[in-house]
Amino acid sequence: MWRNLILAAGLFVCVIPAAVLAQEYRKTVRVEVYLPECARLFIEGRETRSKGPKRRFVSPPLSPGKYIYAIKAIIPGPNGPRTVTRRIDVRPGDFESIDLRAPGKRPITDVEYEPTPQKVVDALLRLARVTSKDVVWDLGCGDGRIPVTAAKEYGCKAFGFDIDPERIKDSLANARKHGVQRLVTIEQRDIFTLDLSEGPTIVTLYLLPRLNAQLLPQLRKLPPGARVIAVAHRMADIEPDEQIVVDTELGAFDVYLWKAETLRGD
Repeated sequence: MWRNLILAAGLFVCVIPAAVLAQEYRKTVRVEVYLPECARLFIEGRETRSKGPKRRFVSPPLSPGKYIYAIKAIIPGPNGPRTVTRRIDVRPGDFESIDLRAPGKRPITDVEYEPTPQKVVDALLRLARVTSKDVVWDLGCGDGRIPVTAAKEYGCKAFGFDIDPERIKDSLANARKHGVQRLVTIEQRDIFTLDLSEGPTIVTLYLLPRLNAQLLPQLRKLPPGARVIAVAHRMADIEPDEQIVVDTELGAFDVYLWKAETLRGD
């Protein structure tokens, strides 16, 4: 498997059109690994030459299929080195982030915060066909731009959930700025503990493939007619009911829609 994962060492010095780069990334796997700066990192048994607390890797273009990579870090410590291993299940086009630091050294979030471009927010709400009767739940709401936009543009109730207290402050400030406090509720919660069987008619996500898969048992409890919208990443190996590509100044973003019935296999 090592031949399928190579180090992306340094920055690209040539200019590649965003559309071409997006197409290429649909065929590759991108992985970032967080670990102590002094750690040694191995992928599929081969030691990498990269250094630093965050190390990024990109595979060459891959044929469609399932790939599993074994990642190992040897981390020095006062009582001798310790070994941490992970196996990641990926598909061509995936991006995954793995944290091999000790629990007390990790952030409280499962994924580094990256705001959804507003153009993508607008497009995903159109794809979901939001109406004033819907209730939108954004899991991992960041600065609250999805629930705020849903409430402002469609007059629906919207909820944002995030585990990071700083993101909660940002979301509440955003709701006040746009005057939608009456419609928007922001709560500091662990999204993996939420009961989705009642309440939401639309759930929005911008997470990672493994986190989307982790949410599947909860998402399968959504009421009939509910829709799930995910930015950039697949939902296990379940084919979406609809898919669009949104071009932004940051590149192209895939946006997927699944009906609750599709996620349950009804």
